[in-house]
Amino acid sequence: MLLELLWTFFKIGFMSFGGGYAMLPVIEHAALKEGWMTAEQYTEAIAIAGMAPGPVAMNSAVYVGYAAGGWIGSLVASLGIVLPSAIVMFLVATVFYRVYDNQWIQAALNGMKPAVIALIAYAAYTMTIHSGFITGFSFSTFASIAIFIAALTAMIRFRVHPLAMIIVSGIVGIVIYA
Repeated sequence: MLLELLWTFFKIGFMSFGGGYAMLPVIEHAALKEGWMTAEQYTEAIAIAGMAPGPVAMNSAVYVGYAAGGWIGSLVASLGIVLPSAIVMFLVATVFYRVYDNQWIQAALNGMKPAVIALIAYAAYTMTIHSGFITGFSFSTFASIAIFIAALTAMIRFRVHPLAMIIVSGIVGIVIYA
């Protein structure tokens, strides 16, 4: 029964696209077909999975696995739904590291950096505008822009680790706005 649980969730994890909510009907079909849960129990599982922190598909797999085989079943179902992604990422990483030193790959990656930075900057800009954090040009607006530019410059020019920049930027923000 545990192998069947593993194989079912492996197939769901491998063949489902579109995120956790797209997996829910497939998980429901498997849970009902195999007799692991009733329709009412599955509805309750989705309600609990939606309220619990974490991805809804993973939470659903844990709940269905637990209903089918106890805590070992929940571990097996979790492993089954995550294993396909882990395998694909391992294969992609293996190929990537083999071609990483290729000059064409390096040129493509270096060419993407400005676009990624621009997308991140635009996302930060739109979030601050929509959140009401920046309503006009004031000291706080200037300080926010200065912190962002200083952090970005330090990361690029001095190769400062992003985690260090997040911590330093947070401390500077607390000092300025506190």
